[in-house]
Amino acid sequence: MSDLMSLQQLAQLQKNFMKRKILINLEQTKYKVIEEAVQLLEWKVTPSEIECHIFWKDTYVTDEEYRRLLPYQRINHFPGSYMLGKKNELCRNLNRMRKMFPEDYDFFPRTWQLPYQSEEVRQKQGTGIFIVKPEANCQGRGIFLTKKLDPFLDKHYVVQEYLCNPYLIDGLKFDLRIYVLLKSIYPLKVFMYQEGLARFSTKKYVKPQKKNLGSVTMHLTNYAINKRSKDFVFNNDTNKDDVGHKRSFTSVLKYLQDQGHDIKQLLNQIKQVIVKTIQSVQGELSHLYRSQQHNNDGIEQCFELFGFDILLDSSLKPWLLEVNHTPSFSTDTPLDKIIKRNLIMDTLILLDVKNKPKKIYLEQKRAPVYQRPMKMSQEEKEKQSSKMSLIEDKHLNGYIKIYPDENKDYYEQFMPPKPKERDSLINQQLDQVKNLEKTLKIQVEVKPPKLKPAKRLSTNQSFTELEGQSLQQLTGRNTVIPQTRTTSQQRPFSSITAINRPISAIRKTVFPNQHQNLNTSQNQKRLVYPPPSELPPKPIYKMIPIKTFSFQKIENNQKNE
Repeated sequence: MSDLMSLQQLAQLQKNFMKRKILINLEQTKYKVIEEAVQLLEWKVTPSEIECHIFWKDTYVTDEEYRRLLPYQRINHFPGSYMLGKKNELCRNLNRMRKMFPEDYDFFPRTWQLPYQSEEVRQKQGTGIFIVKPEANCQGRGIFLTKKLDPFLDKHYVVQEYLCNPYLIDGLKFDLRIYVLLKSIYPLKVFMYQEGLARFSTKKYVKPQKKNLGSVTMHLTNYAINKRSKDFVFNNDTNKDDVGHKRSFTSVLKYLQDQGHDIKQLLNQIKQVIVKTIQSVQGELSHLYRSQQHNNDGIEQCFELFGFDILLDSSLKPWLLEVNHTPSFSTDTPLDKIIKRNLIMDTLILLDVKNKPKKIYLEQKRAPVYQRPMKMSQEEKEKQSSKMSLIEDKHLNGYIKIYPDENKDYYEQFMPPKPKERDSLINQQLDQVKNLEKTLKIQVEVKPPKLKPAKRLSTNQSFTELEGQSLQQLTGRNTVIPQTRTTSQQRPFSSITAINRPISAIRKTVFPNQHQNLNTSQNQKRLVYPPPSELPPKPIYKMIPIKTFSFQKIENNQKNE
């Protein structure tokens, strides 16, 4: 607890920042506390999309909006941040990491994505209580508890095992809202705010049963649900941040410390949960960010403020419930206002926004010939990153840097491969594929020995001339298993079922009532292949002559008469 500041210390902290004339666009946000924080920093709000240095939005950002950003501008969302914010995407990424690192990624309940994992969910039915959540809703909308999952297997839901043994304070279930700043994705820079919120349910907790499964104010801790309850107690005094159903994060830590729990170990576990969760999507986020970023080294164009919801069980182990990409900045109570206003101020200070990149860009645009800025060398990048890290350490205020930190070597195993390493892995895979293709080609080139072409049977050659030759000499093929034949189907080679011959040597079928060639020999007449089939006789059509008449002939005949 000595490492963190209390709420009162955070409110009285003098902010360390440089006063600059910075413009921010707040046209697409509804929270007034952001404008209050901007005014305390002596920045200006502008509706212009060209003059502003920072965009602040409450929703996801489209690819077009990223492409419209000028090189000196920043925006408060990363491309692809829905991979953390949407419950189905978070489920997919964490399950993927759990398969690779089962012991390290055990900080979230077993989660399934419907309808894609319906078979696994069907097998788990009857083993406990499940909490069902919509894929993209927030503030507790559409969440319910159930034992039977059959009616929902073909619908789009996220299903989690319900944690039945939460840690209780005053007999109430609670979760922690921890604010996390993702300042850079490549290289990764993660900061955790020292103050947050603890949100309590309004009904005393009882283990889930059939009778109380529908009691959302007992099992859910969402503020949007519990504030409608008659039993909800609002906190109206910031000096008493341990009273009511919404309290400060540090007040809960103080309570746990008074109960004799190890707070340092708990904080380290929470930090690991945060960093590992972001690492599960770092590869995809960094790829999207670098593909849409301008060619300007040293300017971090995206940042994002996340809200991590963490539940403590009876053994004080932190469990990740979900991640909010747009945490609410509503200020219903003085406690909300003081925490969120300081959070936004410290976030904007930590960005270290300057006017110099904007001036350089405008000067280059006004020049008669526009020249793109030169790319920085590796040594220049390292110098600049060291300067930025020093600036970040000076302007932390209420933040704690949780990555990179002293545990960087431990986190390296969860990092995606670097571009050079990835290229080397791809080249190795390509070499393996080429070696396989070579071996296959060699196997194909080794062909079996060719057999001599079979002798063609001439139609003018009688079977008496062929009686001394074997079947293999005649056909060039292996012998066929002999079968018995009827007397009507006997032929010179009576013990042979069929003779495979070239097409030119095959005799045509002779049907009854069909014209036969009289020049064929008796042996050829007797040989029928395949055996004759009894077909109905064809009908006989008679040709009847028909006389044709014309009117002119009739008239001429009448005249002659």
